[in-house]
Amino acid sequence: MIRSTGDAMGSNAVVRTPFLRLRCVLISCGIISILIAAALLAVTLTVYRVREPVMTMNAISLKDPGAAVASSSSASSTPPPLLTLTVVADVSVKNPNAASLRYGATETSVYYRARQVGQALGPPGTAPARRTVRLNVTVDVAVGALLGDPAFLEDVVVAGAVAVATATRVRGRVAVLGGLVHRRVVLEMNCTATVAVADMSISDQRCLQHVWLR
Repeated sequence: MIRSTGDAMGSNAVVRTPFLRLRCVLISCGIISILIAAALLAVTLTVYRVREPVMTMNAISLKDPGAAVASSSSASSTPPPLLTLTVVADVSVKNPNAASLRYGATETSVYYRARQVGQALGPPGTAPARRTVRLNVTVDVAVGALLGDPAFLEDVVVAGAVAVATATRVRGRVAVLGGLVHRRVVLEMNCTATVAVADMSISDQRCLQHVWLR
C-alpha cells in the first residue's frame, strides 16, 4: 500500500510538470507583450507625438509701388481709377514632427479697417520632417477702390500713414506610424502693420499665431 501511494504521488508530479511549464511560458509571453506595448506607447507619445507647427511672419513688404504709380501717371494726366499695390507676405512654417506636413493652398487676405481689400492663394506643398519652409504670397490691393472712403483719405492726408492687417491660413495634415495616426493641422497668422504714405515703408508690425490640431 505504501509503495502504491508513492507511485501515485510520483505520477501526479509528472502530470503537473507540463502544466507548470506551460503556465510559466504563458506568463512570460504576457509580460513580454505588456513590455512591448508599453514601449510602443512610449515611442508614440514621444517621437511620434504630433506637435504643433510654428508659423512665423518674417516680413510684410510692398513690391515696387513707385513703378506702378509712375507708369500710370505717364500714360494719362488723370489719376487711374483703380491703382493697385502688391503686398508681399513672407511666411515661414516650421514642422517639428517626425513626419512630413502636407498642406493645401495657403490663403492670405489684406484688410483695411476690417474691410477686405485683397486676397490671394499660394501653392500647396510639403514641409519635410523637422524642417522649415518659406511661403511667399503676393496680394494685389486695389487702392483706387478706397479713395471714396473718408477714413482712408483722412489717414493718407492727415496722419500720412495707413494701418493694414493681414491674415494667412494654412491647412495641412500629419500622418505618423505608417499612416495609422492622422492629425489635421490649421495654422493662422494675423498681423497688423502701418504703411507710411511718403516712402511706402512698413513699420509697427505685430503678429499673433493660432494653431488647431484635430
